Amino acid sequence: MVAFAKYHAMGNDYLLVEPQDDVAAGPLAARALCDRHFGIGADGVVFGSLERPAAAGAVEVRIHNADGSACERSANGLRAFALEHARRHGTRQLVVDTGFRTSMVSVDDLAAGIVSIELGRPDFTAAAVPLLDCAGEAVDVPIEVGGGRWKVTALNNGNPHAVLVVSAVDDRLLDTIGPLLSAHPRFPGRVNVEFAALAGPDVLRVLVWERGAGRVLASGSGGCAAAAAAHRLGLVGDRVEVVMSGGALTTRFDGRGTVFMTGAVEQIAVGRVAAGITARMREPQPS
Repeated sequence: MVAFAKYHAMGNDYLLVEPQDDVAAGPLAARALCDRHFGIGADGVVFGSLERPAAAGAVEVRIHNADGSACERSANGLRAFALEHARRHGTRQLVVDTGFRTSMVSVDDLAAGIVSIELGRPDFTAAAVPLLDCAGEAVDVPIEVGGGRWKVTALNNGNPHAVLVVSAVDDRLLDTIGPLLSAHPRFPGRVNVEFAALAGPDVLRVLVWERGAGRVLASGSGGCAAAAAAHRLGLVGDRVEVVMSGGALTTRFDGRGTVFMTGAVEQIAVGRVAAGITARMREPQPS
């Protein structure tokens, strides 16, 4: 049976799953595990070994969203992985390789579950997202969607994002415009969508629609994307509190524009997946 640990960060829940020879770390396993009625339930899965201490270099993991699609980087998923690794092996700093990029994760307070991650410098060029029919930086780009015309700031911070700065965030707006913009033909690879509103000096209220999970209570990379967009537009300073439906995180920009995120992570459960679900996780073998 497959071992797992379940964590959440601000309600954004992830499964940490030990890889096994007969269970591929891929879409089928992710969909079976993340199903909230017939599986364990989660926004995504981090497949990676927690049994062995980290050797020199980066620890390899693979991340999949709830719909099975590959995830280039999940800030909350990686922070959960680093915290579980620290609890088992005492490692306070971990370099994690998702197959797309590496990330440095630091456990600041083991007992309280406070974990930070460095996300690098966000790339606002349209080609990095990608956003079609746009040259140069994708800042305040008008896009027609849902019968309206919206100003969108798009960026890639490990994942592609489209941020809309609005006067006030609204769940109905998220549920109608979020999925349409996420799958808009100008975003051929799909994007995560964030609606951000100023809620005070250097405070953002943010709602998130993830391309692979839909409406989520929070997103680490999504919160950082919203802060980066607001920072690029001159709306906030170098330290921003991001408040989402499931809780809050803190982002910080250094002098080079590198983004750091800090927040709490909490373990929900550890256990083993039952045989029936494990069978559904296995890729069919060629006959």
